[in-house]
Amino acid sequence: MDLNIYFDHGITSQIGLFWQQVRAPLLVPFLKIMVILCLAMSLMLFVDKVYMGIVIIFIKILRKKPEKKYKWEPIKDDLELANSSYPMVLIQIPMYNEREVIHILNLLT
Repeated sequence: MDLNIYFDHGITSQIGLFWQQVRAPLLVPFLKIMVILCLAMSLMLFVDKVYMGIVIIFIKILRKKPEKKYKWEPIKDDLELANSSYPMVLIQIPMYNEREVIHILNLLT
C-alpha cells in the first residue's frame, strides 16, 4: 500500500491544513462580533422607526403645525452703510464660448 496517497505534501494540502488551524480561533470570533454589531445596528434602526412613528402619531392627534416665523424687514436706504445693506450678487459672464452663447441668446429674443 502506498502511503503517499494519504500523505500528500503539496501546496494545496498545506493551505488546507493552515485553513483548518486558523479558521476556528480567528474567523469564528470575528464573525460573532460582526453578527452582534449587525444586531445592535438593527435594534437602533428599529427603535428610531418606533420613535418617529410615535412622534408622527402625536403630531397628527394634537394637530400641531410648525410655526412660521419670518424676520422680514424692508431694506432701508442708509447713507452710512452705502451698498453693504444690499445683498451681494454674482454675475457670471461666459468666457469660453461667448460667441455661441450670444448667438443663442439673440435667437431666443
